[in-house]
Amino acid sequence: MPEEQGMELGELLDPGELKLLEAEAAKRGMTPAELAKIGIQQELTRRTRPRAMTGTIQAFRAR
Repeated sequence: MPEEQGMELGELLDPGELKLLEAEAAKRGMTPAELAKIGIQQELTRRTRPRAMTGTIQAFRAR
């Protein structure tokens, strides 16, 4: 089984953003990696959620 290779949070975030993430994770009682995972999952869900069509529906007319 191949070994998983991923990026560390320190490589992805600026030092200020990392401190903010660590503070919020500590407040919620979880690790920064778990909080980042939840945030990524929520964003993917939001972006890929099906949306209702907008506008008025018009009948098709043959020429």
